[in-house]
Amino acid sequence: MINIVRPCPVCNSNNTHYFTEKNNYTLSKCSDCDLVFIDPELPAVTLMSLYNKQGAPRQGLRYPYDKGSQRRRRVFVRAMRLLSYFKGKNTIDIGCGGGYMVDAMQKMGAHAVGIDLDPEAIAFAKEHHHSKAVFYCESIEDFVKRDLKFGFGHSSQVIEHVGNFNEFIDIWAMLIEPGGHFFLKTPDRNHWLTGKKAHTWPDPPHYTQYFSKKNIRILLEKHGFEVLKIFFNFKPTMEILARRK
Repeated sequence: MINIVRPCPVCNSNNTHYFTEKNNYTLSKCSDCDLVFIDPELPAVTLMSLYNKQGAPRQGLRYPYDKGSQRRRRVFVRAMRLLSYFKGKNTIDIGCGGGYMVDAMQKMGAHAVGIDLDPEAIAFAKEHHHSKAVFYCESIEDFVKRDLKFGFGHSSQVIEHVGNFNEFIDIWAMLIEPGGHFFLKTPDRNHWLTGKKAHTWPDPPHYTQYFSKKNIRILLEKHGFEVLKIFFNFKPTMEILARRK
């Protein structure tokens, strides 16, 4: 029996092949743009269920809030680095989790909005962060119907969990004004530290694809973004700053 590998969801190449098995899921790879992706694509209903079952055993919550001070420090450093791109602008954090980045941007002069699918994460964000920050517990597909526009967007550690990420980034392009900026953080599967060792990667189905600098640039530019910078990172992640064309 011949296993037919689906075309690459980043560059649409048919030059794709079986790569490995991980956690009983098949991963395929594109020889042209280097993307590794779960095959076949998982349905949205499966991903929604997985997204809302994140573990935090010490507190019994789906999202681990017990490291709040560390999270605040990390997002403060990131927000300071991005300050010139979001200060005074309408900003959005897509997949905001507990809302720490939204809080930081609001405190630094933005009009900040956060969206997330997890009701406990949003409840925490509303209770613990800046009173003028706005949080929505809904999918990005529903949120875009509000017809709001933003000068700056942020999304950290989200796109690697999404099934149809092309549709996901299409909505980013709808939300960000032309000339606006977008910051994206996602694991780097080719990072010099551990990225090239598949056994170190987080397991599917929570992770549905594994990006590299090459294909993340292709992906963003395909959807109307110009990649301005990919920051150096000691950890096996990528931090990308892009501008909406």
